[in-house]
Amino acid sequence: MKELSVLLSLILIIPYIGFAQNQVGEIEGIVKSKGEMVIGANVGIPDLQKGAATDANGFYHIKNIPAGTYTLEISSVGFQKYSETVEVQSGEILELNIELEESTLELDQIVVTGTMRKIYVKDSPVKVSVVKAAQLEQGKVSANIMDLISSVNGLSTQLNCGVCGTNAIRINGVEGPNTAVLIDGMPIMGALASIYGLNGISPSIIDQVEVIKGPQSTLYGTQALGGVVNIITKNPATTPTFSADIYGKTTEEGNVNLAYSPKIERFEGFLSGNVVRLENYFDKNGDNFNDLVKQSRVSLFGKGTLLGENMEQRLNVATKFYTENRTGGLQDFTDDLRGSDQIYGESIYTNRLELMTDYRPAGLNEQLRFSGAATYHEQDSYYGTDWYDAQQSIYFLQGTWDQSIGDHFKLLSGTTIRYETYNDNTPATSDSPDRRWIPGIFSQGELAIGDFTFVGGLRIDHHSEHGYITAPRLSAKFSPTDLTTFRASAGTGFRVVNVFTEDHAALTGAREVVFNEDLDPERSKSITASLEQIIPFGVNPLTVSLDGFYTHFSNQIIPDYDQDPNLIVYENLNGFSVTRGFSVDIDQNFTTIPFSYNASITIMDVFTEEDGNRKALVYAPDYLGTFGATYDIRSLDGLSFGYNGNLVGPKRMPNNYVEDFGLDEWSPAYSTHDLKITKEFTNVNSPNGIGFEVYVSAENIFDFKQDSPLVDPQDPFGPNFDTIYTWGPIVGRTFSLGARLNLR
Repeated sequence: MKELSVLLSLILIIPYIGFAQNQVGEIEGIVKSKGEMVIGANVGIPDLQKGAATDANGFYHIKNIPAGTYTLEISSVGFQKYSETVEVQSGEILELNIELEESTLELDQIVVTGTMRKIYVKDSPVKVSVVKAAQLEQGKVSANIMDLISSVNGLSTQLNCGVCGTNAIRINGVEGPNTAVLIDGMPIMGALASIYGLNGISPSIIDQVEVIKGPQSTLYGTQALGGVVNIITKNPATTPTFSADIYGKTTEEGNVNLAYSPKIERFEGFLSGNVVRLENYFDKNGDNFNDLVKQSRVSLFGKGTLLGENMEQRLNVATKFYTENRTGGLQDFTDDLRGSDQIYGESIYTNRLELMTDYRPAGLNEQLRFSGAATYHEQDSYYGTDWYDAQQSIYFLQGTWDQSIGDHFKLLSGTTIRYETYNDNTPATSDSPDRRWIPGIFSQGELAIGDFTFVGGLRIDHHSEHGYITAPRLSAKFSPTDLTTFRASAGTGFRVVNVFTEDHAALTGAREVVFNEDLDPERSKSITASLEQIIPFGVNPLTVSLDGFYTHFSNQIIPDYDQDPNLIVYENLNGFSVTRGFSVDIDQNFTTIPFSYNASITIMDVFTEEDGNRKALVYAPDYLGTFGATYDIRSLDGLSFGYNGNLVGPKRMPNNYVEDFGLDEWSPAYSTHDLKITKEFTNVNSPNGIGFEVYVSAENIFDFKQDSPLVDPQDPFGPNFDTIYTWGPIVGRTFSLGARLNLR
């Protein structure tokens, strides 16, 4: 932990640079809409990069504004953007109360970080899909982000183990490790954490999820080959003072989540604790194995924000602790039998600690920014008689400078240093732990000319084993009208593979792992293009998005299950792999009736070509579809319906399972459907500031599930046993009942 101490010292001893201004004034007021306070609205002066967020009473206050005339802008999700010219007098407080009008054009509201700079969705030169927390949970109830992420167009979760329930995120069919998962922009989800760490992210701490498909290595590191999933945690300024959420499921899963948000002068905080417990055994598919992994999980999250004198964010510090025990296997297996050669089971103990910070010195108009993160992840696992004990640490520091040059050009430059340590009890680190220093620099220029915006960038990282690695990117946006936007991006990616942390099949099952050669890094070249069109339909606008994507991988490392039924063979592909396709996405909100819906379809062709032979990549579906809707019944005050559905196309399964066990070479297409009903009894914006609601959900309504995901489950210690014949849901229809309390 010595490196962690050094990191903390570097972050915390940065001096807080104060400055005084003469001849300054202030602006304060209240933001409302239809008589109700608007909480969390962003009120700011773009020319000065000063601003504040409205509090629980809709109040804002901006201090230390040099005397002069400025444009004041106000924005909030669900409302039309507001701007007004104001004159600030020296030594005076300008009182300005603002009335916002509702809007269904969310593209004008949501702020994203696709270019590492806060910007509205419609203005971003990089295509970013943004999903708010409410949309993630519109049809399902879960304490696990991995259960909800498939509601995003082009994203899916692949279950990698039918016994212990591991899974990974895929973007447009690309394998999970090629997706960089960030928390508040910090790339600290290492390879080991990608197996179980994502399951510890509770939706209760999420404000929104930003998905950037295609090349993003220039800003987010050279491992973002397939895309980026950026999980934005809640802003303490907009969270209730206290909240409690409790639910239970018919699987006998129970969840309790408590959160507290103190606000003291210029300090705002958010504390959340989540406990999940599921210890029920049931076997509906008749393979004698538990259909749903048993688990006990505790996740704690804390976030604090120190505001400057203008009530702008100066210092953010967040920390998360996650511990979990999960157990899968035969009915009589318990943790006391870990490593047993008589009763098969898999037992995984996971502990993970994260620390993230962000600091913006005063007096520099937020141009200079320091970010840092540290994480420690340990895993003690048994897969049958095989023991896997691993530890991974990641320390990350980043400094960026954001500079406008003239009226049309913006320059973002930065430097990063990443230190990784990894150790386990496998041959991968038998000689010594794996340690990597990865320093890097990057720069990105953004040029706006009329209706065109161009972004060009380059990143250079140095890897001790592979030398200097470059990751260029070029993006362009063309908006001939406010309703039409064209975007295109191209770039490269680079990734060093650790088989034992990224491919769960290397750990579980009876197959022997074989390396035919020293593995070279994977590389990719990608291009994406999109058209976004808003069709007004009066006050009920319809947004239609068309996206195309193409990624070419070289040196790709794909486990070969087909050479020998007793082996998993790893080697660099003597050829190439391609992911290509297109997607269509529609989204519409109605104001005449309280109804909204969204639907999408992604068609994919994912294949490898080696020695002139082309074949589909295993577990990559031919197509994916998502659809969702919400409806509020005005005649029944506080009653709302949420629906979510998913469509998954056929997937190619490993050939030897087809030949040796008569299993299907291609999985069938299927769909799942979820419905959630919520009744709100009191609203948090009521005079007493209390909000209370009850919800009930039915998930996988039509009870679709695959047969056993296991190969040869009758002989789990035998040479043919495997846990990865997984292509669909293992658990059928489930009901949930819960209640949520919020205190303003």
